[in-house]
Amino acid sequence: MYSMLKKIITEKDIYRQILLLEQLLNHSQLTAKELAKKIGTTERTIFSDLQLIRSYLPENWTLDSTKQGIRLSSQDHALTNDLWEAFLPHSVSLQLIKELFFTKELNILHFIDETGVSYETLKRQRTKINRQLHAFNIKIHLTSTQATLVGEESAIRIFYHRLLLPFTHNNYFFEDYSIHEEHYLHFLTKELSKDLAVDTEQIFGICWFFINSIRIKAGCSINGFSFEANDPLFLLYAPFLKDLYKKEGVYLQDEEIFFAFFCFLEGWNYNSPLGERVSAVLAKEYPLLKKNIQQIVREIADELQLQALPQTNLPTNLLLLLLKYAESPALSKQFQLEYQELLLERNEIYPILTEKSLMLFERLPQFSMIDDTTYFVNLFSLLSQQAIFTIRPHTKTLFFVFQSEPAWKTFLQQELADYLGKRIHLISLEVSQLQEIFVQTGDLIVSNIPLDFAPIPVVYLSTIPTKNELSQLTELISHSYL
Repeated sequence: MYSMLKKIITEKDIYRQILLLEQLLNHSQLTAKELAKKIGTTERTIFSDLQLIRSYLPENWTLDSTKQGIRLSSQDHALTNDLWEAFLPHSVSLQLIKELFFTKELNILHFIDETGVSYETLKRQRTKINRQLHAFNIKIHLTSTQATLVGEESAIRIFYHRLLLPFTHNNYFFEDYSIHEEHYLHFLTKELSKDLAVDTEQIFGICWFFINSIRIKAGCSINGFSFEANDPLFLLYAPFLKDLYKKEGVYLQDEEIFFAFFCFLEGWNYNSPLGERVSAVLAKEYPLLKKNIQQIVREIADELQLQALPQTNLPTNLLLLLLKYAESPALSKQFQLEYQELLLERNEIYPILTEKSLMLFERLPQFSMIDDTTYFVNLFSLLSQQAIFTIRPHTKTLFFVFQSEPAWKTFLQQELADYLGKRIHLISLEVSQLQEIFVQTGDLIVSNIPLDFAPIPVVYLSTIPTKNELSQLTELISHSYL
C-alpha cells in the first residue's frame, strides 16, 4: 500500500519501523519471530523498534505484547491518520518531500531550524531521494538557502499522486488545506447528469482534485504540452470541471483545464455503464479509433475461435484505453510512469495479443511520438484476457492421484475442488493412467503416495492434509493467475 512512501524514506531505522507498523496494521497479531522474518531483521531489533514505536503512539492506540504475540489496536474509532501524524514527521526525507508539495520554493534555513537537521545531512538525504525521483524525470535542487523540485510540473504531480493516493481518504498530507472531498463526490453524483454519468475510481479522482488545487494555489502551473481544445469528449466535461475547481478558488485555464480532464479520464473504470451522451460521443466522434478496434477484435476472435468476443465489453474498453493516448500522447507517455511495476507483459497464454496490440498502435499515426509501447501492450493484454476469460475461463488441471479409503477419497476430492475454486479442474486418476494423460503447462499432480516417473510436477499431501500443505498448494496454483 505504501510502496512509494517506503522508497522516499531514506532513514534505515524509520524505514524498518514503517515495515513493522505496516505488518501490525495488516495482521491481528504476530510474534516477534514472525515479524523479524517478514521484515528481515532480528528479534532483538524488533523489540527495540517496538519500544520506540510505543513512545510515538497517539491517544487511543496501544501496542500490546503477550505470550501469544504482538497486537496493535485502536479504541473509540481512532484513525490510522493519527498514527501516521505521530510517526511520519520523524523522517526528515519525507518532511522535505511534503514541504516541497506545498510550495514552489522551500526556505531551507527555516526547514533546518524546524527539523534540527544539518545542511550536510540534508544534502545526503536529497541525493538518496533523487534516485527514486529519477524514474519520474524530476529531482530536488538544493542550495544553502532554498530547495525546489526541477522537472515538468505534470511529472511532479504524477509523482505526488502515486505517493499520496494511499493517504487521500485519511487526509494525512492534506490536513492543513481546506480542500473539500465532498465537492468532488457531489460533482460525480449530482452535478453530472444521468446521460453524462461514468463510473470512476473515486479516491483516485479525489487525490487528483487535491493535488491540482494545491499545486495551482502554490503557483506551480502546468504548461508546454499540446492538446485538442475542440475534442468532443473534453468539451462534454470541461464546464463541469471548471465549476468544480472554482469551488476551491481555482480558476482552470488552458493546459490546466485539459490536465484536470485527463486526470478525470484516467480514473474511469472499465466494464462499466456509460451515460447516453457519453456513449453517443464515443460511437460517433472517433470513427478511426472505433474502426481499427473493431477490426483488431475481430482478428483476435477469428484466430482464437471466439466468435462472441466482439459482443463483450472489449471493444468499448479498448476505445477508452486508446482515447487516453488520442487525447494527449504526451500526457499518456508521462502517466504510464505512475505505475511502473505494471510495465510487465502478462500475456504468455495468448502471445497473439502482443502482435495485435502493436498492430493497432502502428495503424494510428498520432501515437508515433510514444516510442515505448510496453505499457500499452500490457494494458491491451490485460483487458483482452479479461474479456477472453469471460467466454473461455482459463483453468488449470490438477490430477488427483490419491490412495485411501474410498469414502474419504470422494469426500476429500469434493472438499479440495470447493477449496481451490472454479478455475481449477480436479480430475481423479489411478497411477496406471498417468502415462496416458494429456497435460498442459501449469498442470500439477496432487498425491499422497510417492510417484517416481510423473510427467508433470507433483504436490504431496498427507492423507489428512494439513493447513500448511493446503496453503502451499493454493500458492502454487495461484502463481499463473497473479
